[in-house]
Amino acid sequence: MNFTDDSHPIHLHAVRFQILDRRSFVPEYYYRGGRVEYNGQPVPPAPNEAGWKDTVQAHPGMVTRIITRFEGYPGRYVWHCHILEHEDNEMMRPYEILGIEN
Repeated sequence: MNFTDDSHPIHLHAVRFQILDRRSFVPEYYYRGGRVEYNGQPVPPAPNEAGWKDTVQAHPGMVTRIITRFEGYPGRYVWHCHILEHEDNEMMRPYEILGIEN
């Protein structure tokens, strides 16, 4: 979800993904009650966004959905915005990949 007025190039470490779609939402509902309320239909990615990616544009007021398969090493990784000012200020978010036990 992008609550800002700017588009952000979001990069995930250690994984490639494909863009599923984008959909507009109402930020006020999330601020007040923590729920996502959509106000538009899903929009598929543009033709130039087809294929495997490691960075996606997260447009303002939109939920951007991606799909990936995590294979390899479990552990802690990060995703972040590729705007230099954000990277320079360590604006990164962790995500953790857990191993599957048989």
